Amino acid sequence: MSEDRKLYNTPNLDELENGPWPSFVTGLKRLANDTHKGADMARDVLGTLETSYVTKKGYWKGGTVGVIGYGGGIIPRFNELKDENGDYAFPAAGEFHTLRIQPPAGMHYTSNLLREVKMLTAKITILENEIRQLKEK
Repeated sequence: MSEDRKLYNTPNLDELENGPWPSFVTGLKRLANDTHKGADMARDVLGTLETSYVTKKGYWKGGTVGVIGYGGGIIPRFNELKDENGDYAFPAAGEFHTLRIQPPAGMHYTSNLLREVKMLTAKITILENEIRQLKEK
């Protein structure tokens, strides 16, 4: 996490940690306080969620890109919460996508196969970023 980035004040989300069951908020805060490259995204997801609880409005929009009859795919989420300039209010969480892997009935994926999918996804992301940079030149 960047040195100048701190967790947002999230009193509404904090309430979700007071119950008898584990809270997803605790996990997000742990990720946001860490030093990995996704920490800023986790922090901005918390900011977006807190704003949603205050305004009682959902800011995530998106859909599903999948394979018919399979159940797996990518669930793209785009944050509609903008500042007065029209920029993302929480830029690190402006686009928050989920990869859902659903094995066919009766089959199971191995950990090694899931690691390969993760590595392939990382390579695709690197290539997409390189293409975007070339287009901007």
